Amino acid sequence: MIKHLVLAFCIFVGAGVSAQTRVFLIGDSITETWGTAFYPCNGWGSVLQYFFDSKKVVVENRAVGGTTTKSYYHEHWSKVISDIKKGDYLFISFGANDSNPFWTYCTTTAEFIDYVGIFCKKAREKGATPVLLSTANQNLWVSECILESSYGQHPQAMKEAAEKYDTPFFDLYTFGYNLSEEVGQEYNTFYRHNNYKSGEYENYRDGHEDNVHLQETGAIDYSRYIVEEIEKSKDERLRLLAEATTPRYNVTFDVDQDSMMTSISRSATFPEGINVTLKSYGVDETKKCIWKNENGNVISKSNLCVYVMQNHDEHFTAIYDVPPMFKSLVDDYKIFKEEIVFYDSHIHTVSIYTFNGSCVTSASTRYNYPFDLRTGAYVLTIDGNKSMKIMIE
Repeated sequence: MIKHLVLAFCIFVGAGVSAQTRVFLIGDSITETWGTAFYPCNGWGSVLQYFFDSKKVVVENRAVGGTTTKSYYHEHWSKVISDIKKGDYLFISFGANDSNPFWTYCTTTAEFIDYVGIFCKKAREKGATPVLLSTANQNLWVSECILESSYGQHPQAMKEAAEKYDTPFFDLYTFGYNLSEEVGQEYNTFYRHNNYKSGEYENYRDGHEDNVHLQETGAIDYSRYIVEEIEKSKDERLRLLAEATTPRYNVTFDVDQDSMMTSISRSATFPEGINVTLKSYGVDETKKCIWKNENGNVISKSNLCVYVMQNHDEHFTAIYDVPPMFKSLVDDYKIFKEEIVFYDSHIHTVSIYTFNGSCVTSASTRYNYPFDLRTGAYVLTIDGNKSMKIMIE
């Protein structure tokens, strides 16, 4: 079990901050910011701010779970439109509840398009730019490889509304559907949607099953897609947003033994400060893995770890089938002045670190390995399990 990391943005518009643009988000639970009691469940709107320079763009997430275009208009819209000013953006994303015929305030596709039109018209009257986004797909599968469609015609209706009202449009539904089929059912279930195995998170100690809502990694997928589409767009109305995005850094994952695991976190790009979830499931669920960074340092002794993204590329490896820590190898090798000699025929990994954890050298060797180091004290690690102090004089 891990203690979750939740980073909150505190934006004060005033002294020291000159926010040029505000992005208002309206929508339902797929977009809204969920509280810490539900972590890691979250809507894509909760992480969008990380992808923008907060000195240039401030994201105002006004999405409310359970709403439709009709209920949002009657219960929440007046407050939002009163806050919108010239130069702002209004991101509109509905459809999950509108399409449910048993839901209060559900809408037909014609009604849906009409209410979206009201939001667009009123925003433009205030000098703001409306942007339409279809809803994210559910995690429903016809078979292990074929995803079932969800929300009827409402995702398509949002696209039709974008054409009718001449607004920029981001097709979250098609993006999410294609990505779901690309990564497969297990990954989409336990890495992107709100499903957890027993003991993974404090808020869901007994596990959880929810194929409608997103967990943080899924929310990040959609926000990343939105920003990538903004950056690629030639629509002049999106230029200010495209010029305000933050740098993103590559995070790659691999596993020491592919046969030991069934799934692993997907390599992608992340902005600084956002949570990156390191997770891998093994064929034998009783067999845990550990995580190492590219320097060979163990950063987690659990198959699940949340890491706060730094301002540089990162690489992480899931290590399965690790021998017991500090297993004695005294009969297998001997250390000489500047060399380690192995007496078996196995290939061993020798790594040498400074005392502050920086890797000096690391390589695989069968019989011997020369240190070739400057004078000083180092930490020697063999196969990642046995550590000792060595002195080079």
